[in-house]
Amino acid sequence: MDAIADPNFKHQGNKLNAVEESPSLLTVVIDITPQLWTEFDGKKGKKGNILDVLKALIVFLNAHLAFNISNQVAVIAAHSQGIKYLYPKSGSNSNASELDDDHNDHYETNTDKFIISKNMYRRFRNVDETLVEELYTLFKEEKKNVGKLTQKSTLAGGMSAALAYTDRVTREMETMSLKSRIMVITCGSEKNNREEIFQYIPIMNCIFSATKIKCPIDVVKVGGSKESTFLQQTTDATNGIYLHVTSTNGLLQYFSIAMFIDPSLRQIIVKPNKGSVDFRTSCYVTGRVVAVGYICSVCLCVLSIIPPGNKCPACDSEFDERVIAKLKKKPVVPRLAKKKSSGHISK
Repeated sequence: MDAIADPNFKHQGNKLNAVEESPSLLTVVIDITPQLWTEFDGKKGKKGNILDVLKALIVFLNAHLAFNISNQVAVIAAHSQGIKYLYPKSGSNSNASELDDDHNDHYETNTDKFIISKNMYRRFRNVDETLVEELYTLFKEEKKNVGKLTQKSTLAGGMSAALAYTDRVTREMETMSLKSRIMVITCGSEKNNREEIFQYIPIMNCIFSATKIKCPIDVVKVGGSKESTFLQQTTDATNGIYLHVTSTNGLLQYFSIAMFIDPSLRQIIVKPNKGSVDFRTSCYVTGRVVAVGYICSVCLCVLSIIPPGNKCPACDSEFDERVIAKLKKKPVVPRLAKKKSSGHISK
């Protein structure tokens, strides 16, 4: 009995109980517009393509799921025809689990390229297989429609869908505190920078919505020489992280270091953002950065010139002719009155 009285055998009741971390929802919006990535892949000195990004993304999603058994992921693709929920599948594609013969042959012969094996943890495998299936189907559709449709980015629509999905899942899990964040992956081609100007108003609406539901938006821009002003403003306003990489080499390492920072710790951790953010906007017509310009009172469209036709190019609202006439008036510079000479000659 004396041995049992030894302190080593005594029950230690002062140990702290382990507190389970709150689950997290990661929603990824990836811009896979073919023309943008083709321009990036075709540039000299730029290594990498969309497949390298997708491989790194799959590993990143698996790592997020490994942190907590209650963690969730969602992936939305923004392409030339609109947006598509890759994971989880949308209701219209939920029954389309059978693949065609061509897809089966491709999937079986390229299993090692997409790091999917039969011995993989089942939860990882479900996500990876669904992403590969949906992406392969989407790429085939994009290939058929090359030249038929305008190759424009629908990134703003993807961000809106991600916010709507995040808000819905958060409301469904009222009994459980759910942390949520959105990660946007886009290509930094010069054409994409131009198209972001025309998505300024939808992106600003996304910023306001993300701020209201306290959902950080992280941005990863691959390639390109210029920074995305609007996406920088998005990350700054929502306490997100803006990451610009010139190539896809080491992209997974960038994801692991920068994008795994928990939103609750971003106030005390130095984020890998750039020191300064350009808060100026660009003209909707010319694309030039505007310091002083005109603004539409209906849709808040910023202009550096008076638009032709006296109509807003964004919302098509007609401007008052009297106001336009005042703006077109040139400033009048009054002439200085000549001083009358006194007629005396000073010595």
